[in-house]
Amino acid sequence: MKSTKSPKAKARELRIDHWNVDGKISFPVDPYLIAERLNISVLSERLDPDTAGFIIRESGGPTSIYLNAFDAPVRQRFTLAHELGHYVQHQNDPDIGFVDRRNEVASSGTDASEIWANQFAAELLMPGAALSKWWAEGLTADAIRQRLQVSSAALTYRMKNLGLIR
Repeated sequence: MKSTKSPKAKARELRIDHWNVDGKISFPVDPYLIAERLNISVLSERLDPDTAGFIIRESGGPTSIYLNAFDAPVRQRFTLAHELGHYVQHQNDPDIGFVDRRNEVASSGTDASEIWANQFAAELLMPGAALSKWWAEGLTADAIRQRLQVSSAALTYRMKNLGLIR
């Protein structure tokens, strides 16, 4: 059964339950540690160039997330956060199977489940409130990118979605 809460709300809940300490968030958010706390195996493997990663669980068994070993560490972090989004949205389903591809369908942004997982990943790794605060305080995009350990492309896209830049 799919979660009906917003990706922002679910990402915030996940951070509170599995990352924040004494009600405070530290940066960068570590999706690997969150996955470990959820008992999800994370494996870095040589995947097809058009595959960033995938999540799989069969018959209620253990959940595994595979990341493309050829991707940059910041890309792997985002892919892991994205796959965690699929997990959170479908955690009560006995079977989970999503593949994060780099193709025309993925880049068109029309698949509702992929859009949800991308929004979840963006909020998990780049919380809107923190990003807006740092930008208002005058931190540069590069300083924020380094603090969050995300790619320039991911940060730029997030800042545009938050209305911080055009």
